[in-house]
Amino acid sequence: MDKERMLRRLLRFTGRIPTRHKLLYPFWLAAQLDIVVEDRLFPGLPPSLEGLVIAYASDIHYGPLLKADRVHDLVARLNALQADIIVLGGDYGEDCATAHDFFRILPPLSARLGVWGVIGNHDHMGSPEAFAGLLDTMRQRGVQPLCNEAVTLTVGEATLCLCSTDDIKQGQPDFGPLLQASAAANWTIYLPHSPDLLPVAMETPGFTFDMALCGHTHGGQLVVAGRSLHSSSRYGDRFRTGWLQEKGIPFLVSNGVGCSLLPIRLGTRAQMHRIVLRWQTG
Repeated sequence: MDKERMLRRLLRFTGRIPTRHKLLYPFWLAAQLDIVVEDRLFPGLPPSLEGLVIAYASDIHYGPLLKADRVHDLVARLNALQADIIVLGGDYGEDCATAHDFFRILPPLSARLGVWGVIGNHDHMGSPEAFAGLLDTMRQRGVQPLCNEAVTLTVGEATLCLCSTDDIKQGQPDFGPLLQASAAANWTIYLPHSPDLLPVAMETPGFTFDMALCGHTHGGQLVVAGRSLHSSSRYGDRFRTGWLQEKGIPFLVSNGVGCSLLPIRLGTRAQMHRIVLRWQTG
């Protein structure tokens, strides 16, 4: 067992600490969940995609630090956003087993064009057989996995490609299956769990995308004076949180819903997103 998994087991008791009282502020803050509602302007957006609504929630981490009642609340909030597309951004549990448990208790999600789920590093923490079972359960619960896969949706006169590679930390990312669909679509949204894949994606010959949605960083989880105390990214705080841009491509790094290791946050709030695509004129 590696050090990180051992530490997780030792710290599971912290999930019993009350989160309802502001006197325990970092624990209370970890249990709050903001809904970030925003219109985003994109030059060159196909007219048929004007007003398309995407709901995005990453890093749920169901298990000792986030219980079933918060999963039910999350689903109720996601469905209330009346999104055209719902994307779940990976790390559904603390490991593959709890990710599997998450989908077993997951109430139905509803979106006009479908519900999609990418794969995070924690989702791989188990046997290959357990991981295959997780993907099957996702499908049974109405969530289509995107793991080195691309799907093309027809929206009016436009074709929209949703695609994701496997996780960069625990998986085996392969851009090959994404190339044809991303090149043929009018608009491509890349959905890696970790923003650490973005520099790789931008250097991959033949792979093109117009925007990206990522999680993994938890917004730093513990942030003091604008800097995270321990970054989960190989790039430090370069991709910590918010809307960023590299080589002219805009992307979102979400703070995510849950926590890792400890059920505490400081200087960063849990969040899910309702994003409306808008055409930028001029």
